[in-house]
Amino acid sequence: MTTLVQDVRRPLGLSDGSVDAVYAHMLFCMALSTAELEALVGEVRRVLRPGGVLVYTVRHIGDAHFGTGTGHGDDIWERGGFAVHFFSRELVDRLADGWTPAEVEPFEEGGLPRRLWRVTQRRTD
Repeated sequence: MTTLVQDVRRPLGLSDGSVDAVYAHMLFCMALSTAELEALVGEVRRVLRPGGVLVYTVRHIGDAHFGTGTGHGDDIWERGGFAVHFFSRELVDRLADGWTPAEVEPFEEGGLPRRLWRVTQRRTD
């Protein structure tokens, strides 16, 4: 097993088809634009083997903090110096285009509680 430090706004430092699965807990809901998320999902697709799995968790627009604080556009809201990209179901489906249909499971975490989705999708080719 190898650990890499990676700026996910840049191409991933992994070979095509070199990994079986990618797991990202709340990474996708950082202050990344939709265009940056689309590029990141494209990179994940590139490095996954055919049939590989992407599992990610994100805060969604049903979360209590959605729409509060300072809005930065693109469903990104900042509170206490921390910006979050909140996901609509349409964004999940957009990022799953070309994959198996996304399996979306809601769950809660933390003190608010935060409302999240766990999204699972497979590379189809």
